[in-house]
Amino acid sequence: MNSSGARPAARPGHAPADAPTEAPVAPGRVPLAGHAPRFRRDALRFVREQRHHGPVTKVYIGPRPVHVVNSGELVRELLTAQARSFDKGAMFDALRVPLGDGLITAAGDRHLRHRRTMQPAFHHDRIAGYARIMSERSLARSAAWAPGTTRDLVPDIHRLTLDILLSTLFADPQDPELRTAVKDWLTVKYHSMRLALSPLHAWAERLPLLPGWRPPDDGPLRRLVAVQQRIVDGYRADGRDRGDLLSMLLLAGGPEGALSDTEVTDELITLFLAGTGTVSASLAWALYEISRRPDVQRRLHDEFDTVLEAGRPPRFEDVPALVFTRQVLTETLRLHPPSWLLMRRAVRPVTLGGVRLAPGAEVFFSPYALHHDPHLYEDPEQFRPDRWPPDAAAKPPRHTYLPFGAGSRLCVGEDFAWTELTLAVAAFTAHRRLEPVAAAPVRPLVGTVLRPDRLPLTAHARTS
Repeated sequence: MNSSGARPAARPGHAPADAPTEAPVAPGRVPLAGHAPRFRRDALRFVREQRHHGPVTKVYIGPRPVHVVNSGELVRELLTAQARSFDKGAMFDALRVPLGDGLITAAGDRHLRHRRTMQPAFHHDRIAGYARIMSERSLARSAAWAPGTTRDLVPDIHRLTLDILLSTLFADPQDPELRTAVKDWLTVKYHSMRLALSPLHAWAERLPLLPGWRPPDDGPLRRLVAVQQRIVDGYRADGRDRGDLLSMLLLAGGPEGALSDTEVTDELITLFLAGTGTVSASLAWALYEISRRPDVQRRLHDEFDTVLEAGRPPRFEDVPALVFTRQVLTETLRLHPPSWLLMRRAVRPVTLGGVRLAPGAEVFFSPYALHHDPHLYEDPEQFRPDRWPPDAAAKPPRHTYLPFGAGSRLCVGEDFAWTELTLAVAAFTAHRRLEPVAAAPVRPLVGTVLRPDRLPLTAHARTS
């Protein structure tokens, strides 16, 4: 066991030199659909099971073959030593219709340029300014939950994360059409992973006139882009730094120049996706796990009582001192990583784990499967915040712990997300005791992100 709480990889990442160059096909393939029914029936179980069939296996989405990397060592190689041999895959080509062409779907030099341009928007000093909004909005949303009452927190958390995002993206998010356009687009983007794993979509690539196939509706995206463009026009005419994320996107530049209006609106779409689905799912899972463990709640209360003297609101400066809160969140994101499945495509001939991949070969790897691998984590199904010593919780292993991706595709807003999650957990739990509703089980919804279908909790006033 290493200091991070993760076991070192016990299996070799590379097969022997005389190993076959073809990956074994995973069991359960059916005609025409391939392994898509297995994904649809129980995707999380399916990706976990792949490690039993080899470090690299092959599955089929309809007619499309996909190599699945199941070894932590090989994921590290994929994301570091061999990173230049891979780019985003055909799946993300399909996702550009509902998601735009921002950091999540962009490839190659475009991705690198946009990442460099966006990084200043997430500088430590800027996040400190956003943290005030995060804390105020979280406390206001929490205050609406009266002691002794039960409510499903999923809608509340969705509203909270959207409110925080709009208020950090735009200094004055009062455009009358903005919230409606965002909500309409969000209903479409939640189905994007279904599109990526659809055998019908895979067949349509080969048979464009396939009866009954319709591409995803780009209307919500076009309407959202139109609203954003109106806001961008106002910012460009004004020219001031308003202290928000959009100002940084418009003021940022580099050797390649500033972003165009189209590129700015694409990156705003990226931020809508990451700042709503990922953060809201993670906050919901954190409150779910906390509510089921009185001992964890007591330790959180002790920490809040010590750090937040006299019950004052949490601030950005408090985040480093909330050590156990970080351990709880780190373990939550291990057990319930929002990005449960990630994708790449080979751009040149490459060998991975003894398997030869030709240019164009599609590759999947699952952070969820890695996080639940007993070769990497002891008792992986158990929620154990103490598996992360304080220093390891702040810096978990980069290639066996992937809630925000890794390598050049590591989420540019990761520090923003950690800050928001920490302040929101403090706002919802510092002055109340949470209790789950036993009669309403919580189940995972597997889509673009891994999120709970509901979160019915009862709030009780703290007795001490």
